[in-house]
Amino acid sequence: MTLHVVGAGLAGLACALDAADAGLDVVVHEGAKQAGGRCRSFEDAATGRQVDNGTHVVLGGNRATRRYLRRIGAETALCPLPLIQTVADLVTGRRWTPSLPGMVAAVASSLWNLGLDDRGTVFERLGAASHYRLLWEPMATASLNTDARAGSAALFRAVLRESVWRGPAAARMHVSGKTLSATFVEPALRALAARGARIGLGRVLRRIEMRAGAATELVFDSDSVVLGRNDMVVLALPWWADARLIGTPELPDSPIVNAHFRAAAMPDSLADGQALGILGGTAQWVFRRGDVLSVTVSAAAQLVEADSDAISEMLWNDLRRALDLRGAPVAARIVKEKRATLLHTPETESRRPATRLGDNLFLAGDWTATGLPCTIEGAIRSGRAAATEAARVAEGAA
Repeated sequence: MTLHVVGAGLAGLACALDAADAGLDVVVHEGAKQAGGRCRSFEDAATGRQVDNGTHVVLGGNRATRRYLRRIGAETALCPLPLIQTVADLVTGRRWTPSLPGMVAAVASSLWNLGLDDRGTVFERLGAASHYRLLWEPMATASLNTDARAGSAALFRAVLRESVWRGPAAARMHVSGKTLSATFVEPALRALAARGARIGLGRVLRRIEMRAGAATELVFDSDSVVLGRNDMVVLALPWWADARLIGTPELPDSPIVNAHFRAAAMPDSLADGQALGILGGTAQWVFRRGDVLSVTVSAAAQLVEADSDAISEMLWNDLRRALDLRGAPVAARIVKEKRATLLHTPETESRRPATRLGDNLFLAGDWTATGLPCTIEGAIRSGRAAATEAARVAEGAA
């Protein structure tokens, strides 16, 4: 009895770990040459640094992510950011850190407004709030990767319920102290190897043979795997890959644009390992790691098709104004994630599929019906859910 996990992003890795811990024989197949999926790091020739595809934030309330990191021995790899982030408003020229009493009042307001009715969009529920432009709009855009005018209020409520509504510790943001790969991927691969799981890279799945509601064969580029009567498959792939393979719903996506700038001189106003929110420009968040400033632009549909040089100039100009920088960057790298996440509208939420797909076929991925946006936490929860379903089936077949 073997569980084949197709895809070694965080959903696939989390699934494989839980399944191996449950005693299943696990084989992981990954089409790329490295594991990690959208949570990856690479040596960048332009900046001469190892950078992440983008900065991923983990909240203190992300319990599944915390458990995953403990399981792989990386629980100390995350670094906390200040509880309340400093914000630079390029429209007014103001730079400030919101007060804690003001934040408490804003949280209470959101609890009231979304508690009454979380149907519709974030703007429809919170657009009239006094803190909307300064707090809820940028928070919703970042957490949903969807413009707040279209983003699902119910999904944003789920984010708030597990973070700011649970108190300061749950609301605090954390970032990887090293790289995404060093934090989330490499320790997981070592943990899987220690459990006897087999991992194959560069194995692109081309077709799944099905018969009477069950998967019977996995056809890869170079070979195929005929499934035994009790073998099972978890597809931990992006939604567009599953739509091509097995006809799952075509879902709308939303891009993210990230930029990494190596600067000759670092700003005194942004310490190493810290972040700054930016309003009124194109850049939304900037994180500093050493001599690299990393910028994130969520819900970037209007930006992603632009020329990379133009994007670089646009974002660097925002940084110059927000951080009082001089001159040009030493080097820059633009990373476009054209299908970074789902477009999290209320209509999209109604179409996200469940974990169980067939007699021996399961889905995992942050895009499935996790009740959360497409995030690290959602990916890990989906993988664990698929492993739980597979273990239940295996127990019934034993």
